[in-house]
Amino acid sequence: MKLKFISDETLTDLRTNYEEYKTYYHNQDHTWFDNYFKEKGRVFESTVDFDMPVFDLSEEFAISDKENVKVIYEALKHLTVTQATQERLWAGLAHLQFRDYAFYRMKKEIEEKNDKRINTSIFFKNGNKRSLFVHILARLWWVGYMTYDESNESNPYWLTEFFCSKDFSARCVVFFSSNLTSNKTITTGILRSIIKLDAKGIAVKRDHFVQATKYLNVVGGAMILDMLSTDEVEKMVDKYLAKYFNLEVEAQVS
Repeated sequence: MKLKFISDETLTDLRTNYEEYKTYYHNQDHTWFDNYFKEKGRVFESTVDFDMPVFDLSEEFAISDKENVKVIYEALKHLTVTQATQERLWAGLAHLQFRDYAFYRMKKEIEEKNDKRINTSIFFKNGNKRSLFVHILARLWWVGYMTYDESNESNPYWLTEFFCSKDFSARCVVFFSSNLTSNKTITTGILRSIIKLDAKGIAVKRDHFVQATKYLNVVGGAMILDMLSTDEVEKMVDKYLAKYFNLEVEAQVS
C-alpha cells in the first residue's frame, strides 16, 4: 500500500473552512469525506510503501496509546525525519487511510463538539515542534521514534512502554516540548534514569520529567550536551534527581 498525503490547497481549505465543515466531523460522515477527497488535486500518492497497521481500539486510551505507538512506528519506521515533520502527511492520514483511528481517538471531543481540540488533534495548530506531540497520529510515530532503543534487542520498546504507561498526552507535551529532548541520546539517558526510580517503587510524576530537563538546560549553558553519551547523561540525571527529590540513600538510583 502506498502512503497518501493531501495537497497544500486541500490542507488550507480544511483548516480555514473548518467552521463550514465541522458538522461532517461531528457526524463522522465518511461519505462526505470520501466524496470530498475524490475531487481532482486533493490527494497525492507517495512512493512510500507500508503495511496497513491494525490499531488497538481499546476502551482505555491508557492501554491503546501504548500499543498504537508501537503499531504505527513499526508500520512507518522507514519514514525519514523530514517526511515525519510534514503536516500534509499527518493531516492526510487522519482524513484518509487512518480516519477510523482518528475518529476513535477523538471520540470524546466529537461527542462534546470540542472544535478546538478536534483541530489540534488533526492539524498542526501549536507550532511545528509542539504539534508533533499533540497531533493524535504524529505523536504516536514521534514517541516511537524518540523512545525506540535499538540497543535492547529483546525489547526495543522498553522505554516506550514505560513512557506510555500513564499520563501519555501530558507527558508527550511536557517532555518533548523542550529543545533538549530533540536529541535522542539525551532523551534516552533521561528515560533510563527515571525508569530506575520507577523500578525502585518511587511514584514517577510529571515533575520528574520537568526537573530532569530543567537541570540539563542549566547544565547545557556550561557544557556541550551533544558531546555526552547516553550513559553520561543517565548518571548526571541520576545524581540530580536523587538530590532534588531528597531520596533516601537506599532508594537512590545507582
